Amino acid sequence: MKREKPVFHIRQFLDFFYPGRCPVCGRILAKKESLVCRRCRAELPWVKEPVCVQCGKPIASLEKALCADCERTDHAFTEGRAALLYEKGIRLSVNRMKFYNHREYLPFYAACMYAAHREHLQKWNAACIIPVPMHPKKRAERGFDQAVLLARALSELCRIPVLEDVLIRTRYTKASRKLGREHRIANLRGAFTVARHESLPQSVLLVDDIYTTGMTMDHAAAALRKAGVTQIYFLTLCTGRGAE
Repeated sequence: MKREKPVFHIRQFLDFFYPGRCPVCGRILAKKESLVCRRCRAELPWVKEPVCVQCGKPIASLEKALCADCERTDHAFTEGRAALLYEKGIRLSVNRMKFYNHREYLPFYAACMYAAHREHLQKWNAACIIPVPMHPKKRAERGFDQAVLLARALSELCRIPVLEDVLIRTRYTKASRKLGREHRIANLRGAFTVARHESLPQSVLLVDDIYTTGMTMDHAAAALRKAGVTQIYFLTLCTGRGAE
C-alpha cells in the first residue's frame, strides 16, 4: 500500500522555528498559550464601568453619565467604546506595533476589542467597518496602516465587511499628543474627506487603535455625516481615563 505523504503547513513550520511572542511582555508563548501569555492575559487593563455613555472613557462617579470631554463637546459621532486602558504594558505594546513594525500584534488587539464589546457591536448593527486612515505619506513612512489592518482583523471576528477606500485622509497632520486643544482642532481641520461612493449605509463603525480627546474621531465622523451617514459608532483598542 502506498503511504500518503504527511500534510505540512507553512504556519506549523514558522511556529516551530519562530514561536510567537506575547504582544504585551514580549515573552515567547508556550504551546498552550494563544495570542497573549497567561500572565499578561490575567493582567490586561480592561475598561470597566462606570464609563461615559458616549465615548466609553472610565469616569469616577456612577452619578455622572458623561466624561468631562463629552460634557463640553458636541461630538459628530453617535457613540463609541474602547477595550483597554492606554497604560503600562499595553501602551508599550501599541508603541512597538506602530513604530517598530510589530503588525503581528493586531489579531490580538482585534480579539480584545471583539471580546470586550461583542454586545455593543450587535446593538449598533453597523452595516460596515470604516478604518480611520493614515495619510498616504505617513503610511509610506511606516510601511502599513494599523487602522486598516485592525479593521480587517476585527471583520474576521464579527463578520461586518470593511470599506477601506471610503474615508480619505487629505492632510498630513502633525502628531497631536503634545498639542493643546485649539492647536489640535486647527491641526485636524479639513483632514478627512469621503471619496465618491454610490451609496453609503446609514450606520457605520469607525475603527482606530487609540481614542484620546476624540478630535480625530470627530473630524472623521463629520466627513461621513457630510456624505449622508446618520449613525456613526466607533470602536478602538485603547482609551485614556476621563478627565474630571
